Amino acid sequence: MNGRTLVAHGRLTMLVGLALAGSACATVVGGTTQEVFIESEPTGAACKVDRLGANVGVVNPTPGRVNVSRSKETMIVSCNRDGYEQSNEVLVSSFTGATVGNILLGGVVGIVVDAASGANNKYPDRIMVVLTPASFPNDAARDAHFAGIRTRLEEGSAAEIKLIQSRCSSTNREICTIEVKQLTDARDKALADLDRKRLAAKVAAG
Repeated sequence: MNGRTLVAHGRLTMLVGLALAGSACATVVGGTTQEVFIESEPTGAACKVDRLGANVGVVNPTPGRVNVSRSKETMIVSCNRDGYEQSNEVLVSSFTGATVGNILLGGVVGIVVDAASGANNKYPDRIMVVLTPASFPNDAARDAHFAGIRTRLEEGSAAEIKLIQSRCSSTNREICTIEVKQLTDARDKALADLDRKRLAAKVAAG
């Protein structure tokens, strides 16, 4: 072995030793369940969360939290409010940064355990469901409505990214990078979905 290989081997041995001593894995770090904060624009909507055709949670009225088991399966968040169109949002489960720590601390055994329990997947911690009014009086009112929501989404995601970066240190920089990337991707998807809603919104005939 060359010097670099020996150093890497020694580091891996130390990490595995720490894992065995502390039984550290993503299951311990993240658990097999998580809370999802559901809010709507406007507030006061009735939302249900379904997965594989079965209901796994309800928030009525928004905002509120649901506790769900972690899974690789997507969830559908359906929200209703008088005077608004029903909104159905897809909540996608993704690889979680906790599994990165598991790779470092728990090795292959920990990953297998997490895959079986669903602990290496995670839903977004929060979701904003945008409800579209049944009709707008004109194009200007429609565009102003969605522009306001867009600004709030951009400002909220910027604040979340700033918070992640402020808590980041040299020891967890890789996890921070993953979390920022996931948040950025979620923001971009939300903005694209918002624009599709704007274009599909009904405007009263002039």
